[in-house]
Amino acid sequence: MKPIARIKKPAVQRNRSVPRAGSPRTLLYRNSKYGFSIRLPRRWKCYTVIRRSSRQLDDAEYAVYFLFKYKGKIYESALTLLVYRMTLKKWIEEGYDESPIIRMAVRNGRIYAYALPSELPEEFLNAKGDDYDYKRYGRPIRILSSMVNDDVPKIVKTFKLR
Repeated sequence: MKPIARIKKPAVQRNRSVPRAGSPRTLLYRNSKYGFSIRLPRRWKCYTVIRRSSRQLDDAEYAVYFLFKYKGKIYESALTLLVYRMTLKKWIEEGYDESPIIRMAVRNGRIYAYALPSELPEEFLNAKGDDYDYKRYGRPIRILSSMVNDDVPKIVKTFKLR
């Protein structure tokens, strides 16, 4: 007869932003304070560090940074989720619809948006600083480019408000 194995339940964290398991290929990132969730490819777990901030932001009330990580070194954000406290009218008047910040949803006086990096990190530049060092940083450049260009368009489609 086999011994009975007790299954340990994970500790419950309340009112915190935590990645949670979703389907086998995705991770669910849920933010209970601002009431949204988003699904990330499972491989992002190896290549990102999540940082949250409600301080020192230009106009945003809250930000979640999915920072690119490769071989222990943390670079810039591969995806930034932003929450603004403003009306859609003010958003348009202030020109955000014409900016690199892309609106995903509007609810209860808050606007949920995201931003992407416009260039690769400067750490990937060659010694002269005039081009990227593909020989030295080829793999992280390909990974980050794939995350931003291939994964993010799919990720933002999974954005949901509670």
